[in-house]
Amino acid sequence: MDQKMDYSNALERRNIILDKLKNSGQVFVNELADDFNVSQETIRRDLNKLEELKHIKKIHGGAVIAQFGFELEFNQRAKLAEDDKKAIAIKAAELIKPGDSLFIDFGTTTLEFAKQIAGINQLTVITNSPVIANLFHDNSTINLILIGGQFGLSKMECIGPVALQGISAFYADYAVIGAGAVSPKAGVMDQDLSEAAIARQMIKNSNKTIVLADGHKLNNHATGLVAELKDISWLVTSDPEKKLKNLVFPANLQVIVA
Repeated sequence: MDQKMDYSNALERRNIILDKLKNSGQVFVNELADDFNVSQETIRRDLNKLEELKHIKKIHGGAVIAQFGFELEFNQRAKLAEDDKKAIAIKAAELIKPGDSLFIDFGTTTLEFAKQIAGINQLTVITNSPVIANLFHDNSTINLILIGGQFGLSKMECIGPVALQGISAFYADYAVIGAGAVSPKAGVMDQDLSEAAIARQMIKNSNKTIVLADGHKLNNHATGLVAELKDISWLVTSDPEKKLKNLVFPANLQVIVA
């Protein structure tokens, strides 16, 4: 008989999570919650404790083993749903035309999006990430604005009050943001509160918002609310787990499936 085991013991759960990480290199919050038959918040507390003990490094929607360091960690994140992220970026890039202005926050999917639009002329691109900014240096027609602030080396982006003030000095046609989670009820969320604040300010200073989120992030939750779905124009996503057929989004939100 195939039944889920009772993993109510936190120490046992955390040891199994570490075993899973050793085998696969990464774990997802939603999958762990299903495996252990516990809430996603319970899993996040487990991951918080494991990170506190320096066993793991938390990433959007899950965790990787601690010894990856930034470059390997970022590459690992980029490889999660890699094909989906590229397909999402290609679809989202179709919304952008020469002469448009846009904010781009930093994430693995928005980085792929930036690669896709680097050849579009006469754009104004405003970003808090030097990694994204560097993608546009070969196109002399692009007006590139790099927002400064408290530099987070672990994620290669500028955050904090100075960055928020810098963003508030501009207004753009679009805010293009990533997401840690997308809930039909709660909205767009991010586990990193500093990143959530950056995304909120970009949305506030834009005419329309494009959210890029692979299908693993659908119908999930994270700690920091970025925006309600009524404030989002497009959600560009994938649907490998066939979640979309069971999700109801507001009428104003156009969902594009890559």
